[in-house]
Amino acid sequence: MRATLDLLPAATCAPAARLDRARLEDAFELACLVRATSPAANGGVRAVHPRRAALPAGMVEFNGEAAARRMGQLMRALQLPFAHDVAEAGLRRRYRLHRVSVPGAHRDAYAELSAAAWRQGRASVLSTAAVGASAPAHAERLRLAGAAWRAVLLSAGRHMRKHILGVRVSEPDLATVLVRGAHLLGAQATLSPQAGSLLVSVPGSAACRILQGAGALPA
Repeated sequence: MRATLDLLPAATCAPAARLDRARLEDAFELACLVRATSPAANGGVRAVHPRRAALPAGMVEFNGEAAARRMGQLMRALQLPFAHDVAEAGLRRRYRLHRVSVPGAHRDAYAELSAAAWRQGRASVLSTAAVGASAPAHAERLRLAGAAWRAVLLSAGRHMRKHILGVRVSEPDLATVLVRGAHLLGAQATLSPQAGSLLVSVPGSAACRILQGAGALPA
């Protein structure tokens, strides 16, 4: 079932060499949203069910509608064309898959923009350069840290156990960004290996700072 289809002229999809702050936040969140899913061997990405056939590059599958809709919002903001399809899968237990895909002619622009945003955003979040609390660079770090956590909370899902907020990701680089991002948002995060994934967890007493930074709670 085709839920949405947005197509734009190819000229609008060319990424800038360095993204401005507003565009960087959206593009970095998009990159984190996709990276929070499990990577397939050929560059496609799926959120769950690793035994299913790998997806082609430029496609992402989510179990949750909220993550797919958020990806669509970001794609529109970045003027990137996409399609959102909803399908049912499973035998005994049926479930819905939300597939977001980029038309073939626009996949290079999408890949370039995502890669550039990830490099630029990751460098900003992980930077240890001293900046004042009122400096634009510090405000940018906070926004990017919040964007990373917002993406992962939607895509990977949150786990609340024994007063701990946790998210599971498979990519070490993304886990590092989340740990550093938590620190920027005023929380202490721990990283622990799990079966086939990495668990990034924050004590429940500080979870509200993460959720506020991610925009999941009012400031």
